[in-house]
Amino acid sequence: MSKIKTNIYLIYFYIFFAQLFFDRALWVIYLDDKGMSYTEIGVLEALLHLAIVLFELPTGVIADLYGRKISLLLGNIFSLLYGTFMLVSGTFSVFTLAFMSMGLMITFQSGAQQALAYDSLKEQNSEKQYTKVFGNMTAIALLSLSFAKFAGGFMADISWELVYGSMIVTHLIALLPLLLIKEPAREITEEKPSRGPWYRQWRTQLSDGISVWKRNAVMHVPVLLFVLAGAVMVIITFYGQEYFVQLGFSAKVVGAIFTVEGLLGVVMAKIAYKVEERFRFFSVLYYGLGLFILFFLIFIFSVEWAVLLSFLFLAQLLSLFEPIFTSFIQHLLHSNVRSTFFSLIGLTESFLIMISFPLFGFAAERMGFTESFAWLLAVFLLLVMLLFTHHHLRRS
Repeated sequence: MSKIKTNIYLIYFYIFFAQLFFDRALWVIYLDDKGMSYTEIGVLEALLHLAIVLFELPTGVIADLYGRKISLLLGNIFSLLYGTFMLVSGTFSVFTLAFMSMGLMITFQSGAQQALAYDSLKEQNSEKQYTKVFGNMTAIALLSLSFAKFAGGFMADISWELVYGSMIVTHLIALLPLLLIKEPAREITEEKPSRGPWYRQWRTQLSDGISVWKRNAVMHVPVLLFVLAGAVMVIITFYGQEYFVQLGFSAKVVGAIFTVEGLLGVVMAKIAYKVEERFRFFSVLYYGLGLFILFFLIFIFSVEWAVLLSFLFLAQLLSLFEPIFTSFIQHLLHSNVRSTFFSLIGLTESFLIMISFPLFGFAAERMGFTESFAWLLAVFLLLVMLLFTHHHLRRS
């Protein structure tokens, strides 16, 4: 088997075990059982994204300068810490350590998986396969999460210790394929000189990432729309756990709902490359935005069964679009800034979530979920209109 195929298969293997978070559809319910208020839950999620904001760029630079494999190994260690802190915690302070660990895990993984896969393909002049490979990566991640959500609902009925103990075991297994992955060599013309103090290398790396943004105006609208929609879906997904409980669904049913969402996402990720082949990127972007707004409206103002269906459609839109979006951006980047630039995107999204997540929790405690979701949609529409107005004025 060629090195390129070995690397890709090892990445697939790693992703499956690294995404087995058995609490993904239940952690809000778990924190509620532990006595946390919605505001405190919002603050914890904000602290997670504060960690991302603080460390997203440094860890992206680490991945580009010192290796994507090292970055992923460090990220997996922090996922083990997350599971451990959640397992032993009963206080807000220890939950804070857990969520900060999760934030650090995300930063070390952010962009590193994509860059490792893209450079593995590029080494064999197979970059055109990237959308298909990334679709497979996304499908495996969603399949893993779907299984974890489904199994997590049954585990939670037995004990929360089983939920978090199982998570620790699976993330120990995830270390094995990482140790076997071979870091692909990057082109000499794209390598950064190793001379000079580390802070100068980091400053240059960040400057290069920002320069990519300035040189490629074509990516501005797609990136910002992706960030806005991603932040909205984080709020819908995680507060949706408690919202569905209030609608009368049990933790087991909530786990099943999120399992279906993940399985449908597998299909979307697998067909993404076919959509990319058939339609122009910006056609997918704008039609997708229209559908996102439509199903968001249905999610807010419908009866229970329609709320569930609209939630599933909203999630699938992002599952379909992410591989196409990532491929569009990757083709505009050089190897030496891949992780750094995706870290910039992740930092922006996390900063937005850090602010909006606790605000939504505060609003939900005082006016309920329906009105809070309506305000979230209003703010989203306002920001989208401002984005398009600004883009139009710059072009005219």
